[in-house]
Amino acid sequence: MWVAGGLSLVAAALLYFLYAPAPPEPPLSARLELKTIRIGALERRYLVYAPARRAAGAPLIVVFHGSMGSPAKIRVETGYEFDRLADRHGFVVAYPAGHEGNWNDCRKAADYAARRLDIDDLGFFEAMVSQLQRQRGVDPERVFVAGLSSGGQFALRLALERPDRIAGAALFGASLPTPDNSVCAARPPSPPIMFVNGTSDPINPYEGGTVSMFGFASRGSVRSAIDSARHFAGTRTAAVPAIARLRPSGRGDGTWVERSVWRTPGRSEVVLLTVHGGGHVVPQPVYRPPRLLGRATTAINGPSEAWEFFRRQPRRPARLARAAAEPPRRD
Repeated sequence: MWVAGGLSLVAAALLYFLYAPAPPEPPLSARLELKTIRIGALERRYLVYAPARRAAGAPLIVVFHGSMGSPAKIRVETGYEFDRLADRHGFVVAYPAGHEGNWNDCRKAADYAARRLDIDDLGFFEAMVSQLQRQRGVDPERVFVAGLSSGGQFALRLALERPDRIAGAALFGASLPTPDNSVCAARPPSPPIMFVNGTSDPINPYEGGTVSMFGFASRGSVRSAIDSARHFAGTRTAAVPAIARLRPSGRGDGTWVERSVWRTPGRSEVVLLTVHGGGHVVPQPVYRPPRLLGRATTAINGPSEAWEFFRRQPRRPARLARAAAEPPRRD
């Protein structure tokens, strides 16, 4: 009886911290499609949502899932908000699948197959964009990327190594790897980039340090959220950004958001949304993530913040021309 009671308590605790039912899919103007593309010896997959009404040369947002995730899972974790926004604003959304659930990102310490086998995820991304340009008419100069956790880490790799291929990036629960943990070399100019990081993130530490799955499966160390933002803003100093404070809309939320914006002359815009009391999640109003990952604030809607950030960025050729006059990077 004691054993049975103990097991029941453990099961109840696990249910409390892990229970996160998927919300129903919203009504959309078009059907989600599964696409495949061959990269070397591998057949890669991605989901694409192209709304019924979209302008010629529509922007493209590529959303990368987290570790051991999937395209279907990241749609749930973002509350289907990117699909809703696509219907409202006429852009296309793609959700690629990582190799065995992971991405070949910059972190040297990562030991999953995508890194260990040096899977060509950069080639996958570029081939996917080309395919969507041909089949859906997306604008190759308005390609944006977003990602959660390790998906954010791969978006960081694109920002560092393929800045000419993306017009902006939005990262959730991800920070720049420390130099000793990075296999990537930055190629200027940096694209516009937005970080969304929680101060109580149990996986990606806000103040920097070791990334791990609750003490297991270390992914090496990362910089703090503020240092990651400063890196892309082009300053190592404590330069004061424009700051705004956002309060939650829900009662008993226990969080608030600090928006820091760097508009350094000659550099792309950098934004850091610090979710005070927030966890390892994408803030949005539809899906309640597992309690084990921490709180999701009601002060912001992450996908909406990403789209508003993306839509105000200049077209990539203008950004590259402006950045060409800047001095070489020394960081």
